[in-house]
Amino acid sequence: MCEEKLYRRQVLDFFSAATIVSENIKMTSIPVQELEYHYSPSRWSHRMGPDEVINAHLETTAQGSRNSLWTLDSELEISYGDSERQKFDIFYKKNAPKKGAPILIYFHGGYWQIKEIGRTTSSFPAVPLCNAGAIVIPVGYDLAPDVSLDTILLQAKKALHLVIKLAKERQNSGIYLAGHSAGAHIAAMMLMASLSQYDAFDSDLIKGAVLISGVYDLRPLVKTSNNEALRLSETEAWRFSPLNFVQEIAHQSQHRHVVVAVGEYDPPEFRRQSGEMEQMLRNFGVKTSYLDVPDVDHFNIVEKLSESKYILTQECIRLMGL
Repeated sequence: MCEEKLYRRQVLDFFSAATIVSENIKMTSIPVQELEYHYSPSRWSHRMGPDEVINAHLETTAQGSRNSLWTLDSELEISYGDSERQKFDIFYKKNAPKKGAPILIYFHGGYWQIKEIGRTTSSFPAVPLCNAGAIVIPVGYDLAPDVSLDTILLQAKKALHLVIKLAKERQNSGIYLAGHSAGAHIAAMMLMASLSQYDAFDSDLIKGAVLISGVYDLRPLVKTSNNEALRLSETEAWRFSPLNFVQEIAHQSQHRHVVVAVGEYDPPEFRRQSGEMEQMLRNFGVKTSYLDVPDVDHFNIVEKLSESKYILTQECIRLMGL
């Protein structure tokens, strides 16, 4: 416990010291009373109403994850912490050699707080990626308000540390981070510099990332209902925003390829933030790709990763060199 508290303190100290990049990044000018609407992706779907699209997303990802369990070999419920959600699963193509294969780590979304979304419903992208030769690892983590956002990031770092340790033992060719919505925020933060004793590993194993419909500036969320669970001040929200650390992320990612994807029917604010994230990474010398995926909203942009011919699935496969 003392070691974990020390690590959290070092994480917070690093975040405080690293705010050297983006002092001139202005927060959105959308009126406060409209932020709730603009940061509610379910209200922007072209396919369904808000409740319907969320329920469909939960069912689609759960069914896709069941299909992965039935179709692939797996190692389940690998613990990296003490709580039930601090676990990840590992999926492989049946009877395929595991040595040398690239690993894709997937962080789920849900605004860091939706309890119906988790590790067990996040293996839906695994079948086409594993059949192409990858290993897919969906990661669970504790949720707000039970834990704070800095604790969630701490847990993601610990999970990443263990995956890198396993990858070195098993001689995997590289690690690629992926995440959707809040998970894209987590994946982006994991591209930052190594922090403290938990991160005494070769971060060069992290070869790239796929950031899907992410939120990279958390300040607008402070004035929305999402913050009832997160309990962030505006200062804290900026301290945990990837856009506040683009220079640091870019410094650590000169050898990486980062894909930033957003849906045609994502909320305009998510589209704006995705464009800013990709442009700033590119301006700092990171190799990037920007995918504006047609005819998808915030939900089926990631659901369709269960389809082998989907443009984003194919981009993940290309990114991993398969």
